[in-house]
Amino acid sequence: MYICLKIIKMENLEEKLSTIYLVSGQTALQYLMNVSKKYRQIATEAIFECLRLGYPLNDMEISGKARELLRKRNVIG
Repeated sequence: MYICLKIIKMENLEEKLSTIYLVSGQTALQYLMNVSKKYRQIATEAIFECLRLGYPLNDMEISGKARELLRKRNVIG
């Protein structure tokens, strides 16, 4: 059951990401496919954080927010 829920959540996440457009015109999902697998999770979180804060969705804002989130995790962890 846990695996089913995880798959459903991933599909919902992909649907959401495919409807979010960056300033460049590409979708958030397309942007994330060009990010290293190692950083996709934090980049995804950064996109949603930028949306929450009202920041423009461009590479500079997303990567800056991702670095900030990583720093916070490294301090905590």
